[in-house]
Amino acid sequence: MAPKRDQPMAEREFDTLTTQRGSLAKLAEAIATKNSAFLTVTQGESQGRRLKLGDVPVTMGRSADCDFRLLNRAISRLHCRVWRDNSGFWVRDLNSTNKTYLNDRPVVEARLKDGDFITVGGTVVQFTQEKDVDHAAQSEFFDLVTHDQLTGLSQRRVFEQSLEQEIARSTRRNREFVLAIVDVDELSKINREWGKVAGDDVLKQVAKALKAGLREEDLLCRFGGEEFAAMLPETGIDEAEKLLNSVRSAIANVEFFIQGQSRSASVSIGAVLWNPSYKTGAALIDRTEEKLKAAKDGGRNRIAW
Repeated sequence: MAPKRDQPMAEREFDTLTTQRGSLAKLAEAIATKNSAFLTVTQGESQGRRLKLGDVPVTMGRSADCDFRLLNRAISRLHCRVWRDNSGFWVRDLNSTNKTYLNDRPVVEARLKDGDFITVGGTVVQFTQEKDVDHAAQSEFFDLVTHDQLTGLSQRRVFEQSLEQEIARSTRRNREFVLAIVDVDELSKINREWGKVAGDDVLKQVAKALKAGLREEDLLCRFGGEEFAAMLPETGIDEAEKLLNSVRSAIANVEFFIQGQSRSASVSIGAVLWNPSYKTGAALIDRTEEKLKAAKDGGRNRIAW
C-alpha cells in the first residue's frame, strides 16, 4: 500500500482557509444587500451556479428548453417552474417522475420564502430573496470556501453533505448509486523523488482526467491528500464498472512531464454499490475505503468491488 500522506486533508483544508482569511474578509465586505431573488445550486451538479429571478417564469429540468438546465438523470425533462406574482415567488411541480421537494417535503405548488431549499433529483437549489450580491465577489467567495484550490474540485465536507442527501433520496425512492474512492498510486514516492510541485501537477492532471471521464451528473471531489471521491447517481454495478474502468485506463495512459522527463501514473479504485444497509455516509465511506485498500494490496492500478 502506498505510504500515508504527510498531512491529513482536514489539516490541509484548515491551513488553506487560514491563509485565505484575509481574502474571505475582503470578499465578504463586497457583498451588498439589495432587494432581488436568486436560485443558487448548493448541492449536486453545477454547485455554485446562480440565476437571478425576475418577472419571467423559470423552468428547471433536463430539457434544452429549460431556463435552468440540470442533467442529472433523476431530474425530469420539465421538472418544476418558479415564477413571481403580486404575492411573491412560487414553485410548482410539472408532473415530474421523482417529484419536487421543498425543504425535503414533496410539493405540487407552494409559495417560496427566503432561505427555502428546492430539491430536484439529487440537486438542491436555494431560493434567496434579500441578498443580491456583487456577482464576482460572491462567486470567488463561494469558490474559496467550497472548492479545493489545487484541483478546482469540491472539498470533502461539501461532498459528504451531498452523499448524505443521496442516501436519503435513494432510501426514499428505492434507487441505487455507486460511491468510488480513487487513490493516486505512489504519490508520496513522486513527491520524494521529484518534489511537491511535481506531485501537485500529477494531482491536477488526474483530477482533469476524472472530470473529463465521468458524466456531468456525477459528483466528484478532492477527498484527501492523494484521494478523490466520485458519486454516480442512478447507476448500477455494470454501468459503473465500465465508466470507472475507462477512467482508470485513461489515467494510466496519460503522459506526465516531470522536469522535462516523460512519466506515467496510475490510480487504484475502491467502489461500492449502495444498499439500505448503509444508513449513513460514514458507513458507506468506510466500506469503500476497505475496497480501496484491497485494490492497492492487489497490485494497484485496478478496481475492487
